Amino acid sequence: MLIRPQGRHDGVKKYLEDGRKLGRELERDEMDERVILVGDLELTNSIIQSINVASNVDRYLSVTLSFKEDEVSRETLLAITEEFRAFVSAAYRPDEINFYAEAHLPKVKSYLDDASGKLVERKPHIHVVIPKTNLISGGHLEPLGFVKSNIDFIDAFQEHINAKYGLASPKDNRRIEFSDASEMISRYKGDLFKGSSRDLKETLLGSMLDRKIEQYDDFMALLAEHGQTRLRNQGRENEYPNVKVADALKGVNLKDHVFSRAFVELPTAEKLMQLSADIQPKYESSGTSRETAPAILKTLAQWHMTRALEVKYLNNGNTKSFPAYQAASVNERMAMLEQRRDAFYSKHLEDLHESGSERPSSGRSGGTPSSASGGSTRVSPRRVNEHGAGDRRFRGDGRLHEFDRGPKIRSRVDPLLDGGSDAQYPRGPGSGSPAGLPPDARRDVRSGPRGATERQQHGAFPDSQGTPTPALNGMRGMSGVPVDRFTLRRAVLVPHHALHQLEHERAVSPDSVRRNSHRERAGVRKTGRRADSVLSQRMRDERERIVQRSAGDEYSVIRSNLDPRRLLAELSHSHGVRPEKYGITQGRDGASRIRAGARHLNVSDFLTKELHLPWRDASDILRGSYQRQISGAAIPMTHELPRAALWREYTTDRDVFRRARQDAMATQQTSEQSRRAQIKQTFNIARDAARNNLDLRPSGRRALVSIARMTKADAEQTLRGQIQLERDALIAKYGPRQGASFGEFLQARAQAGDTRALVELRRIRPTTPEPPQPEENWIMPVGEEHARGKRQAPTAEDKATASESGYDNQIIYRVPHLSYEVHRDGVVTYQHDGRSVVRDHGSAVRVLKTDPAAIEAALRLSQAKFGPVLKLQGPVEMQREAARVAAEAGLYVEFSDNLLNDIMYARRVELIADRATVLETRSKDRSRRRDAPAKPTPAGKDHAPDPVLGVNSPPDEDLRLSSRSGHTL
Repeated sequence: MLIRPQGRHDGVKKYLEDGRKLGRELERDEMDERVILVGDLELTNSIIQSINVASNVDRYLSVTLSFKEDEVSRETLLAITEEFRAFVSAAYRPDEINFYAEAHLPKVKSYLDDASGKLVERKPHIHVVIPKTNLISGGHLEPLGFVKSNIDFIDAFQEHINAKYGLASPKDNRRIEFSDASEMISRYKGDLFKGSSRDLKETLLGSMLDRKIEQYDDFMALLAEHGQTRLRNQGRENEYPNVKVADALKGVNLKDHVFSRAFVELPTAEKLMQLSADIQPKYESSGTSRETAPAILKTLAQWHMTRALEVKYLNNGNTKSFPAYQAASVNERMAMLEQRRDAFYSKHLEDLHESGSERPSSGRSGGTPSSASGGSTRVSPRRVNEHGAGDRRFRGDGRLHEFDRGPKIRSRVDPLLDGGSDAQYPRGPGSGSPAGLPPDARRDVRSGPRGATERQQHGAFPDSQGTPTPALNGMRGMSGVPVDRFTLRRAVLVPHHALHQLEHERAVSPDSVRRNSHRERAGVRKTGRRADSVLSQRMRDERERIVQRSAGDEYSVIRSNLDPRRLLAELSHSHGVRPEKYGITQGRDGASRIRAGARHLNVSDFLTKELHLPWRDASDILRGSYQRQISGAAIPMTHELPRAALWREYTTDRDVFRRARQDAMATQQTSEQSRRAQIKQTFNIARDAARNNLDLRPSGRRALVSIARMTKADAEQTLRGQIQLERDALIAKYGPRQGASFGEFLQARAQAGDTRALVELRRIRPTTPEPPQPEENWIMPVGEEHARGKRQAPTAEDKATASESGYDNQIIYRVPHLSYEVHRDGVVTYQHDGRSVVRDHGSAVRVLKTDPAAIEAALRLSQAKFGPVLKLQGPVEMQREAARVAAEAGLYVEFSDNLLNDIMYARRVELIADRATVLETRSKDRSRRRDAPAKPTPAGKDHAPDPVLGVNSPPDEDLRLSSRSGHTL
């Protein structure tokens, strides 16, 4: 786990709900299952919005707790959150801090970053939000203080949690960041680095591996060959070399792990294994709990004992008190901190300040999970009256941010919650309690024994502290203050008898009209919750369990029979699943299981527990995948990442296109503004001239002004039509704003004849070609067993060439009389005069027309792709015709079916006999003409051409094998 705290001003609610981020197009509900762990997002955001500071000042603390593990249980996530809340609340009462936390469990396991082409793997993580305001004093709140000054304490908590829960530590898992994770070890020199120094680093790593350098001095000598070299932080743990190439303005810092002393001194074989293992995907699971180092425990004890209190109560910029504190002993410091703590609470909680349980001890008791809940503010009515309406805590509707509902209300709500303790599911305001929830969230509380929804008192104080204000419109239990407390939206609150006045067509329950006016309907959101609160989360989870248990027998059949390999392959395209991280096992019932770490999940559990999909989405996926399986559809190919070189070319072209489009749009906008300004200026000149024309009567001047206005209106209307045409032309020229997709880029490149792009287009296509149908005509390569008997084994050079490209048969067949069209899935259709005759699917060639010319073109393409040994599939008539065409075209091919070879050989014999007959006939004709008496040629008449050979007939030695060879299309 890694903790990353950061202060921010605004936008946390929108980010958590929407999740839009540069480089990705997915929204939050598409990417993650949001699980509310602590608090109420609406309440927390309302507190943030009530903090009135400049836009460059932080209003809340945002903390992200990230995990390397692919799966962390909800119980562990909640326990870690509670411990973190205790850590940050060590110096505070539970009613001083508003604490909100939600976990994001990835539905999409990985995606391709739009800007870099890098594979982004997504893991579970927790977002914590703490508004920077003290809820009882209204002052600034900074629970972690200046982060850089307290990083040792934050790291100590981080490492303690990692050890306690068996989590991976970032200090023990130094990763080698590959920018192109699809390329395995064969691409190590090309895709490891990024930035302006990429070429130098690639050269250095390649030389180190090629020369098998295993001593750091030899590595430094290698660096010296490229320029001036020195070691920064020499002798320290974080030392790294710096190389300044000749004529370079500055040196290059080689901070990458592959240039560290530890990596350089590894054996070359071990280096290659590490590089390969780093990009070889594997499922990360949590390990066993381990002992926390004593030094870390000592640092944590210091945080709870003194440091957290120092952060809260001391100002190191105070030149009077801070030096005295620094000079004091440990006991004196603790006494000074206790004195400041007592003074703080005496000032802000004088009515309830007691010398017992009301005081937090020296930061220790305040750090327990039960005391660090979202908090209930206990403030007397007299203290509230002392503050004016302008007090920060009373902005909005004039009430406190949080308040205690008291034991009376809580006792009515507790039985409605399905188990759990306050420590596990804190119910205080701001922690998911009904009192702390917005009105819509309180709708989740089920009806009481009398069938009516429990209506809670909405005054600022519990009923034990005073008499509530009179009810509105005869609604008992509702005070006279607005219901929608921390929001600018207008609330709609109606009494019981309102249904008779609002709904005349049909009877409705009173609850159906008690809702906020901004809600489209009184139902759940896409998240399955009515509010982002703990209570609503628990109700949603219970509803989801009920729905899953009620699934019919249809899904039992699917669970037993759906091929998990098909499901994983399909999910690799839709949800970024990497099938190589999962294994396939068999359960006791004989059905297949998907191994995810230590768990063995059936196909439905994989969707709901590994991908965290709601059952409504999981059931659709299961049903669709099973339907494709029983219909005989081929299992799709696993989603592949793009080749790095082509991706870089794509991003370069895309950036050029985007700049050109932006420039064109900016030029268009400038032109539009200029022409509008010209029309306005022309109108102003005409209007001023008319008004200043004293030779005319006032009515005449007004008439001229009216004419000028009409002229202006006509010119503007004409300009609008012209602008629309220009904009349409620009859109037609440049297309959408984002430009062509990577697939469209490859398709265009392949259409221009780039075979690399064709290979890549076929490699990343989402589905395998459909299996050939019996009535279709196909030419395929022969299996290895048959081919081994028909031809020589490939040489080592052939194998190297094939493996280098990955595809040794991806070509574009170019002949003068054929044109071709590349489709988005890499299929190439060859045409003649607009007629499709042959289609190349990559792994096979389909013959679309069965005339001899089309068959010959297909055979020549297949011979170039697959070699001389071919397999034909389709109707018998076509196969026999193909054998005859091969003989007539003079193609030296063989077929896997010996019967076809016999037909081809027989046809060759016939062609040889025909040729002999033709030659014999021509020879007899020549002899007959020689023996015939010569006839005088009439003057003025041309010599007639030979009736057999014609004007341009070739000599005998140029006769082809067959009169049908070289079929024309």
